[in-house]
Amino acid sequence: MLWIAPAAALAVLWLWFLARGRAPGAVKRLAFRATLAALVVGLLLLAGRRGLFERSSLGFQLAVGAAMLAVVVGYLYTTRFCPQCGYMVRNLKASACPRCGALLTRHGMTAALHRRGDDLLRAEVLPGRAARTRMRR
Repeated sequence: MLWIAPAAALAVLWLWFLARGRAPGAVKRLAFRATLAALVVGLLLLAGRRGLFERSSLGFQLAVGAAMLAVVVGYLYTTRFCPQCGYMVRNLKASACPRCGALLTRHGMTAALHRRGDDLLRAEVLPGRAARTRMRR
């Protein structure tokens, strides 16, 4: 049980690096995908070791797999990394990096960048919504 504290500290350090550390966006995106894949494989191995899949039906196994796939795809879609400084951004409305101002991708599963005028165009199309969001701030 002596290994739990260092492993937890290493995991916290790794998550801090992914969220705030400085590295190219492509490197951090690849590291994030590898982290999610390792987490899913670890959960499936743990479930298999404890006999979850031996006592369950095929429908339950498919439901667990579909739920895990939905969570992973959701994280991959909503998490973007700045291509310049590597800052993790989970706000899909932001078109520029809050740290360095570089353009961000539209979502986490594409390389297509936001256009600068997208925010203004969205505000013109939905004027009531833009006014409501300004009032909330």
